[in-house]
Amino acid sequence: MIRKLIIGADQSVLRTPAARVTDFGQPLQDLVRDLHDTMLAPQAGNVTGIGLAAPQIGIAQQVMLVTLNVGHRRKERKIVTAINPEIVAYSTATCRMEEGCLSLPDLYDHVVRPTWVKVRWQNPAGHWCERKFDGWDARIWQHELDHLHGRMFIDFLEDKYTDIGALPAQAALGPDFAGASPA
Repeated sequence: MIRKLIIGADQSVLRTPAARVTDFGQPLQDLVRDLHDTMLAPQAGNVTGIGLAAPQIGIAQQVMLVTLNVGHRRKERKIVTAINPEIVAYSTATCRMEEGCLSLPDLYDHVVRPTWVKVRWQNPAGHWCERKFDGWDARIWQHELDHLHGRMFIDFLEDKYTDIGALPAQAALGPDFAGASPA
């Protein structure tokens, strides 16, 4: 079922850390289906999503979808469902790229993020998975993971800081990276 997107940076569900998932039963499977339907449905400006987190549809649980291989032919794309995701390692090299968000329609700006991340997550059956992602795949993972921790890409805009390079790496990257190892 297509759900209504939560719009606006001031919405509390978008600014509150989501709860970890402990029950992998039918309600979770229904949520995953709803996230999928909602992400692929045309939104304002006839835009479809390449990632979506449960808080964006008003559900404060650590569930997100990430589309892999964005920029490739549509048949090469793959949507991954990530439950209780966490970053376990990340690149010290960074890349500045433009981002947008379905919860902030018509707003786009450049964000600096690590060029790759190694992530760990549970699939809808509860099994743990781990993989390293780079390029757009890494960026989408980081963007959606931010939603699960009550953050949005606008919190990381460069013009917010006088010199982003002078910030300690952990402060610039946020708490997702606290237990992760730079490489």
